[in-house]
Amino acid sequence: MKSGTRPGTSQLLDWCAGALQRGASRTERHSPELPTESHPHSVPSHFHHAVDRALAEVPPTGSVGILLVSIDYFDVVTACHGADIANELLSIVADRISETVRLDDEMARLDDGFFILWAPGPGAPDITEIANRIVGQFDQPIMTSTGQLPITVSVGITSATGENCADLTPFKLMQQARSAALSAQRSWRGQFTAFDRSVQNQAIESYETERQLHAALRDDRLSVSYQPIISLHSGETVAVEALARWNDDKLGSISPATFIPIAEESGLIGELGRLVLQTAIAQASVWNKAGESETLMTINLSNRQLLDPELIPAISSLLDEHGLDPRLLCFEISESVVMSDVAASMTILGRIKDLGLLLAIDNFGTGYSSLSYLRRLPVDILKIDQSFVQSIYNRDDRVITKAIIDLAHTLGMTTVAGGVETRLQVEVLHALNCDMAQGFYFHAPMPADDVDFGHIDFANPSLSENPDFSTALAGTTPQHVRQ
Repeated sequence: MKSGTRPGTSQLLDWCAGALQRGASRTERHSPELPTESHPHSVPSHFHHAVDRALAEVPPTGSVGILLVSIDYFDVVTACHGADIANELLSIVADRISETVRLDDEMARLDDGFFILWAPGPGAPDITEIANRIVGQFDQPIMTSTGQLPITVSVGITSATGENCADLTPFKLMQQARSAALSAQRSWRGQFTAFDRSVQNQAIESYETERQLHAALRDDRLSVSYQPIISLHSGETVAVEALARWNDDKLGSISPATFIPIAEESGLIGELGRLVLQTAIAQASVWNKAGESETLMTINLSNRQLLDPELIPAISSLLDEHGLDPRLLCFEISESVVMSDVAASMTILGRIKDLGLLLAIDNFGTGYSSLSYLRRLPVDILKIDQSFVQSIYNRDDRVITKAIIDLAHTLGMTTVAGGVETRLQVEVLHALNCDMAQGFYFHAPMPADDVDFGHIDFANPSLSENPDFSTALAGTTPQHVRQ
């Protein structure tokens, strides 16, 4: 496995075995340096045999716990700052983890920002408490020689008790901990998850989905759909967002919420991203030549795509090939990706801006205190997270939404609200002076041939004629929403 690439679910057993054999270094209780042993197999063998022996000797009321700690976005840090900063980060993370473990716990470092802990103890609650302390150690940013890095970790935990240890091996425990860590990252980075039946089922489903996705990409069975973005001032379709879609003859329609995270974990996101990029730019050129010259095409970029050194040349080549004005192309980057390393993000985004393209921050407003950084980023569009739209009847969320809109306008940015599903949401957003919106209230994602560039009439019913409008602005929830 190459450094900086997390393994997919299908690589799990090979990765676990290989990581131990390659020489994970045992951490001394008070040493953050994690020195590499001269004999690369001695420490992994010791760790493996210690857990194996503990499984054989665990009493009926005892347990052996395994915790797998993953540094979130470690590949981003490595790609942006280089190996020296990555190694410095590993030492600091090891030091913080060491402060949380007990004297009889043991820790080793694996590849790609992973640490593994073996925790003998009386039961799962102790292991859960250790995991909770580890996650809490990263509430504050890490100071490195390049500056502050807002690092979080995700932890997967599992345990063997006296009742079930006969059926378990060190590798199987690592497999379970790995599945739990991936589950934690899918839910929300910077937390821990304990392995259970649901995590096991999720791992099996992820493996099968990854296998099917690989075949679908190979056989060209994925497509791109487009969701119109509507001006809340004029009712015109001013942009369309390109979205990957997977409709399988046997599996049916697979949700992007299912296959996109798996594509990112397995490394297939690069191939999927290239498909969307090539298809969307070609389609934008078709619409441009057909007279829809002012319609903006927006495309999502993952963190792996941002780090791809071939991204900028590929974009430039596609623009030249299709004769598309770069001002008609906008890339959307998730707020979480940008805020994982603001300094590095500004460098990468600056290179994209140099091509003349527009940039948007997606899912803005959740998870980070990022308003102070907003003015430093070369961003044209701010996409308000749909969670605010869905709860816009709530006074506090509406106040936050208005503050985001006002701040964006002050900084010269355009605002877009996502996930709009009701007429009332449209009217409240219009009253808050949001510029654009998209969602199922207007249009679901659709094939290119079905996109309608017509005008939506907002005049009927008018704001004053809607009996729920004044109620929503007053801060109470309309009756039909409460039901």
